[in-house]
Amino acid sequence: MQAKERTGQAAGAQAKEQAGRAAGQSAQTRAVQVAWAEGREGTAGTPKKKWLVDFSSGELKRDAFPFDTWSKLMRRVMNDREEAFLTKPDRSGVPELREAIAAYLKKAKGLAVSPGQVLVGPGTEYLHHLILQLVGRSRMVAVEDPGYVKVGQIYEGNGLKVLHVPVDRGGMVVSRLWGTNASLVHTSPSHHFPTGCVMPIGRRRELLNWAHAQEAYVIEDDYDSEFRFDGRPIPTLASLDGERVIYLNTFTKTLAPSIRIAYAVLPEKLKERYDEKLSFYSGAVSSFEQYSLAAFIGEGYYERHVNRMRNYYRQQRTRILETLAASPLADKVSVEEHSAGLHFILRVKELGDEEAWVKELEEHGIRLVPVSAYCYGGKERYGKRFLVYYSDLEPEYLKKAFEIMSLTLDRNPKGE
Repeated sequence: MQAKERTGQAAGAQAKEQAGRAAGQSAQTRAVQVAWAEGREGTAGTPKKKWLVDFSSGELKRDAFPFDTWSKLMRRVMNDREEAFLTKPDRSGVPELREAIAAYLKKAKGLAVSPGQVLVGPGTEYLHHLILQLVGRSRMVAVEDPGYVKVGQIYEGNGLKVLHVPVDRGGMVVSRLWGTNASLVHTSPSHHFPTGCVMPIGRRRELLNWAHAQEAYVIEDDYDSEFRFDGRPIPTLASLDGERVIYLNTFTKTLAPSIRIAYAVLPEKLKERYDEKLSFYSGAVSSFEQYSLAAFIGEGYYERHVNRMRNYYRQQRTRILETLAASPLADKVSVEEHSAGLHFILRVKELGDEEAWVKELEEHGIRLVPVSAYCYGGKERYGKRFLVYYSDLEPEYLKKAFEIMSLTLDRNPKGE
């Protein structure tokens, strides 16, 4: 017994000594910056290609992350949570983080949930696997077309049949669900990817009515709804119905890609099933990061950060659109769906061979991805449309890029 106590004391002393060595703010900040950069640029030995402009990256600028605040909270957590580092994390997420998330959802989205309904995981892909174990793999799942290709791949990899449902300006066409065997739907109603459309309240109620009639579940992927710039936000599906909706979100877009923490809000019935059938799972997210994030949210830093970034991205969007309007490319394109999220759609008015134009731009150091790349069927509906992520674009490079894009279109504007 005494030996165990000495071992525990030694481990605690070692943790405190490590915390002391990391106490210098500049050193800790550099450590966070390295982790952030690894999430942004990939692992060592796999450098990214250098582009003049990469319209597909959607990455964050280095000054967009609150390094000083985050490193301060990390040091405090290391000192105050010494015992927690010697125990396994809760399989659903540490209580402090689940409480902070529940409180934030109530304040920011009008979504009233208990901390017990919140399930924390290392990214949405992990949570998808857990959700499928809860709802069953014998279902047919409906996904948006166009939409996230990886989502369909996850479901197919788990043995589910996938139904690709077309999207119009109001999001997933719910009428296409009737008469099918679908009993699970994945949708991003607040900012559809990639088209950027927002599902109106009437369509949302239509989807919920279908879910109740079919005893189906809806996975609401709310991946970047914090960044809405025009108009009042529409209530989440989960706030309209807590029985048939599984709410899914992540901190990747609002904080940094390297913070691999996502969460799901399960209906009470599914949470009970999770506790009964999946209690053998261990916690998959570092307690250290969970406690740091809990403090960041609970002490109001997260809300202030989101507000600051919303203003920054609104200004960034304006700068990009003004640069485009003043360029020779302006008369040859139009901009669609730019009221929310961190990307908009650039529609080219006259374009022949889409693939050839994309390849020619790559030769000039410009990366542009067509919306059709995310289509399962009906690619012709989204021809001549391209995604423009603007979170990290630099206007001075954009001027050159827009000039090149204009010149390449001039050489063959009608695909002759």
